[in-house]
Amino acid sequence: MTQKLMQCGLRNTGFTVRYEDELQSIEIVIDREAGASAEHFGCIKQAAGHEIITFKPPELQQAYEDWVFEALKPTMLADAQAELVKHGALEGFPERSKFGSDQLFAEALERQCGMKPGSFFVRSQWGLIGQPKMGRQSKADEGRMSCLMAAIMYVSAKGEAFKFGFIGNEAFVPEK
Repeated sequence: MTQKLMQCGLRNTGFTVRYEDELQSIEIVIDREAGASAEHFGCIKQAAGHEIITFKPPELQQAYEDWVFEALKPTMLADAQAELVKHGALEGFPERSKFGSDQLFAEALERQCGMKPGSFFVRSQWGLIGQPKMGRQSKADEGRMSCLMAAIMYVSAKGEAFKFGFIGNEAFVPEK
């Protein structure tokens, strides 16, 4: 992997490749000294395969995450549409722009998937969060949850602004 990354044009003194126990994966950490830029992303991703890639410069990490998201968008959109069709939820799908708040839009998504509004998305002091039911679920509840996850992916892949977190991440307060 080190050789492949060097073939991408990275300087070998600016990155590390090592197995990290806590991640249970190989992590590639790319520092500024590696000379990486957005032009290297495709080659780096191909060289790394499914391993974790971390760029130390935060702006490069964000650019890489944006690049990966853009590359995955067509597949995400197609997969989400297929799942929504399977659940009969694509027709009449709500548009974010028609709702005055994330909470109202979240309730519309829940209704679209046959859920009671407020049964998944709840308001917290940190904003809107998804709070999935814990424990065994009925087949019907599993189907509704599958629909809702597809709906979230569909909205995300379409690039619509919808901000929420998941329970467990509520201690993280995003910068304003």
